This record gives sequence, structure tokens and C-alpha cells, in this order.
Amino acid sequence: MTLRARPVARRRGRAGWDSGDRRNSFINLGFFVAIGLSLLILVGYAAWSWYDAHYGAAATVNGQVITKDDLVNRLKIEQFRLEYIERRINTLMAKGRIARSDGQQQIDFLNQRREQLANLTLDRLVDVSLMAKLATDNGVSVSDAEVDEQLLSEATTSEQRHVWMIEIEPKVSPDSGEVEEEQLREALGRAQRAVARLKAGESWEDVARTASDSGLAPQAGDLGWLSVDSGYDKDFMTAVFAAPLNEATAIVKGADDIYRIGRATESADKEVDADFEEQVTENGIAIADYRVAARGDVVRKKLSDKIVADLKQPAAQRHVLEILLPEPNTSQVGVEPGVKVRHILFSPNDKADGAEDIKVDDPAWTKAKAEADAAYADLKAHPEKFDALARSESDEPSAKVTGGKQPWYFPTSSVDAAFKDAIFKEGLKAGDLIAPVKSAFGWHVIQFMRDQTLGEKDWLETLKTEATDEAKFRQLAKDNSEGEGAEDGGDLGWIARGQLADDVDKAVFETAIGANSSVITISGDGSYLIRVLAEETRTPTDEQIKIFEDSGFSYWYTREKEKATIDYPLSSSTTTG
Repeated sequence: MTLRARPVARRRGRAGWDSGDRRNSFINLGFFVAIGLSLLILVGYAAWSWYDAHYGAAATVNGQVITKDDLVNRLKIEQFRLEYIERRINTLMAKGRIARSDGQQQIDFLNQRREQLANLTLDRLVDVSLMAKLATDNGVSVSDAEVDEQLLSEATTSEQRHVWMIEIEPKVSPDSGEVEEEQLREALGRAQRAVARLKAGESWEDVARTASDSGLAPQAGDLGWLSVDSGYDKDFMTAVFAAPLNEATAIVKGADDIYRIGRATESADKEVDADFEEQVTENGIAIADYRVAARGDVVRKKLSDKIVADLKQPAAQRHVLEILLPEPNTSQVGVEPGVKVRHILFSPNDKADGAEDIKVDDPAWTKAKAEADAAYADLKAHPEKFDALARSESDEPSAKVTGGKQPWYFPTSSVDAAFKDAIFKEGLKAGDLIAPVKSAFGWHVIQFMRDQTLGEKDWLETLKTEATDEAKFRQLAKDNSEGEGAEDGGDLGWIARGQLADDVDKAVFETAIGANSSVITISGDGSYLIRVLAEETRTPTDEQIKIFEDSGFSYWYTREKEKATIDYPLSSSTTTG
């Protein structure tokens, strides 16, 4: 008998946490969960990406979001507008209404706009959003009918006329360097004689070529085809479009004091593009979206009209004095420090030109020296008279306007050697009067104003401490200012809101009556110090109204935009007013 071992059977029992089956189950479960989470993340990311691409913020204006879809839709509209304008220019060139050179220049400008279109469009959307709120605040609303008119305007080529012009420009007074009544009367007389020649039967071409001061006189004053709002003097263009063809207008005095006579020889009626809306839709633009853009354009125009109309009403104005120190011309700046001087020139025979040709023993030189010595003695006793003497006595023509103030001079400046030696003499201090100096142009009485130890802003800070009352401010303005009204102590007269550059305007109306402003520096312009004398409610003058019409809205809107909170997430830049 063979004895065999009895097999031992393994009992089935409850599986533990480390059992292979359970471990595999958990691994599989975890794998599927991970896949599910990954899919959820991918789907979520895709959804977020889609949402951000369409509804993410391209910009926000006071919390109101301008979405990326808004930007894309508006970009299509602006691209279409540029293309539509270019087609119109090409059509007008083909019809001979625009010269090829002028048309190409306009197309080149459109191409420049295309290069900047994304940024320009986003800025425009920001303005549309902000202006919509400002329009509501100012009681401005826009109707559907006004939007219809805007669309019709975009689809319309304005009436054009072939315009010719005789232009008579007044000469400048040799005494003041400005156009005065005598020069205006003389120019008007020449214009009247031109009209008389036309009425006597002379041809337009002959009169225009011989009487006109325009650079287009050789072409008989041919301005080409123009619309009434082409940018030429408004009153002149209105007269040309009101006159019958081939009939000369009356004499029109422009805002620039130039007298003009015009005529039109051909006319082209306005044309409406009946396919305009069809072209819009063919470019993938919904008419509803285009109407939104057009509404924004109408809002801007109506808001501008409202603000300008408000500016024309009687309002608070301030009587202001100013000291202006212009920013130095960078082309004149030297490596070594420069100096600022003013002078009074006494030339032989009172003429700087040709003085060097007069013999040194000529009595005219002796007389010029005597005049310089007398002025020097007078100024030693009364230095405050320098500005007035320079304007009335100097033989330098520009002194009547500048008071003898010179640009910055540097050791490398091209200037008479004797004059240069005098102004760069060591030890000179601000206000020092230099004894008469002879140059090739005559005898100079020179006052050393300052060197470049202090810049314009710092120099004005120094003057501010000295300008403790109106009289002192006026004298400092005469002695230092190179701005308007320096001759009158910097007196700008009555100033209305929106009349001056924005930062200066703000200083005028934020400074207390009888006080000096802080120093305002405007890049590319200069530094200003303002003194406010008084405030009154006044009706704007014609000159002020012209300023309001030209730039009043832009000044007003700039201030309003500074108050807004504008965020540009696309460029990661934030502007907070």
C-alpha cells in the first residue's frame, strides 16, 4: 500500500483591505474618477475659454463691461467704414472730382488708421460707453429717426462744387508786427478793386492771377472740387455754395482777417448710395449692430452741441494774469549751460540790416552810441522800464513783440562775438545790466536774465515767492514772461472755462481769488504761473465763442474722462481718474 499525503484545502475567508481584487477595484475606480475630473476640467476650460473669448472684458468703464464680442463686432464696422470711404475716394478720383495726389494722400491716411484700428476702436467703444452716461446726465437723448439720418448721411456723397478763390491778405504793421486797422483797410481796398475789375468785364483768370495773394494765384485760384464742409473758411464756403454758378461772391472777411472772393464753375448734386445697407450685411455686419454704432456717433454730436451751447451762456469768468516760460527748443540746446538775456538794439540810422557796411566814423554810429548810453543810464535808475523801452526804442523788429527777450544762447550758438563775450562773462547774476556793447548790428543794452541753473519750473517757483501782490506779479510778467499779454503785465483779461489748455484752465478755476496758482508744466509747451484777480458772471465774447466751437467740447470731455474709472484688461493697464 502506498501512503500519499492528504491535500490541504485553503478555506475561503473574508477578503482584507490588501486583497488583490479590492485593490484592483479601487485602482480602476480612481482611474475612472481621474478621467472624469480631467474631462470636467477640459470641458470647464473650454467653456470658460469660449465665454472669455466672447463675453470677457475688453475694457470696463465705471464698472460697465465692454466685451470682446463688442470689440470684434465694432472692428468689423470700422473696417467696413474705412473700405467704404476708400471706394468713394477712388470713385471721385475716377470722376476727376479729386486730384490723384490728394486722393492718394487721403488713402495713405486711411491705411495709417488701419494699422492702429484695434486700439482706436477700443478707445472709441470706451468713449461711446462714457458719453452715453454723460448724455443722459445732460438731458441728451437720441431718437430712431436721428439714427436713420446718420445712416443716410454715411450713405450720401455731399454736393460738390468746382471752387475758385481770390484771396487778399492784410500786410503786417511794421511798428507792431501785427495786422492793425490800417492794414485791414488797405487789404479791403485791394479786394474792392478786384471786384470792380470783375464787374468791368475782366476775366476771372486775369484778375485772380494779378490780384490774389494766394499761392494758387498762378492757377487762377483753382481750389478744385469741394463740399461746403471741406474745412475752408465757413462763411466763404457758404457764400460760394449760395451763389449762382460762374457768378462771383461778395467779399467775405474770414475769421483769419483774410478777404476772399469766390466762384463756382461746376456743380455735382449729392448722391445717395441705395445699396449701402446691403453692402453692410454683405460684410457680415448685422444692421442692428451698425445702428448701435451710428447711435453712438449721434450721441457724441448732440452731446458736443449741448456742451458748446452751455459754454456760450453767461457764466463765471476770471480775470487772470500769466507768466509763461516756453520749453526750450531742443534743437538749440547746447552741451554747456545756456543763458537767457534781453536787449535793446540801437543801430546806426535805426536799421540793423546794413549796419556793418556803415563806416565806423560815420556820425550814425556816434548817435547810436549816445542813444544806448542814455538808455543804459535810465535803466540803471529804473530797471522796471526795460520792457517798455525795448518795445518802443529797439531797432530789432521783433522787439516790439518780444520786449527784447532772446532765445537761449549757448557757447556754441552762432551769434556776434562781442555780444557773446558780453553775455557769457563770468560772475553775471540774474537782473544784471550790462553796459552798452557794440556789435556788427549796432549798440546793445543787455540785461542778463538767468542761466540754466534752474529750469523753467524751478525758476517760476522762485518768481512765485516774489509775486506777493498784483503789482509785483505784473512786473515779474513783464520781465520774464514770453506769453501773450507780457507787455501788459501778463494780463490775459477775462477767461472762461474751456478757453485755455486743460491743465491751465483747471489751475485758473481752482486757484483762490487774489492768489497765485501752483506752477503748471505742459510737455512740448512750457511752464505757467497764474494769478487770479477777480471773478464775475460774464457773457462770452466772439473770440471766446470761436474757441468753444473749436475745442470747448474736447476740453470738457477730457476732464470728464479723467474722473472715470477705465480698465483695459487686454493691455493690463488701468486708468483711474
